[in-house]
Order: sequence, then structure tokens, then C-alpha cells
Amino acid sequence: MIDSQSVKWGNHRSLNGFDGNKKVKGIKRHIVVDKNGFLLSIMVTVANVYDGKAVELFMRTLSYFLCPVKVILADGGYRRDIIEAVKKKNGILLRSSCVRTK
Repeated sequence: MIDSQSVKWGNHRSLNGFDGNKKVKGIKRHIVVDKNGFLLSIMVTVANVYDGKAVELFMRTLSYFLCPVKVILADGGYRRDIIEAVKKKNGILLRSSCVRTK
């Protein structure tokens, strides 16, 4: 599973972004866990980084370190164009809760 969380962060000197959807100034934590909830990978960005941009780097990292990953479950932040790009570039099926399959 893959997901992200925007959180308020630190002082005025540190790097911060603004997540317009959540109305949070700070950072965004992106995580991937396996079916048992064990952490596979984590990435921290400024809050204004869109999930679709972060997933590109994530997939390269996962394909480099964890070859057996074939299917990743995601929330609605990962749209149809992102799903197609991940499948085409990495061969990993990204299943989003907002996309219905027949």
C-alpha cells in the first residue's frame, strides 16, 4: 500500500511547502508498506509535492530494491494517468480506490 500524509513542520528556516488540499504548511510523508503493515520505503518532501510526482521516484526505488512487488494499493490521490505511467515504466500495477475495474 502507498499513501501520504501532510503535517505541520518546524521552524521558519526549514524547507516547507503548502498542501492546498489539506491547508497545511509543512512537509509530506510518503510511505509504502507491505500487506502485513511493515514499512518498505519512506520519502519526505515539502507539502506541495503532488502524490503523482512522488510516486515516480518511489517506483524507481521499489523496483531497484524490491523486485517482487507487483501490485500496490493506493488511495484516490493516485489518478488514472499516474496508474498508467507506473504500469508502463515499472510493470507494477497501481490499484487506486477511485478507479473502478470491470
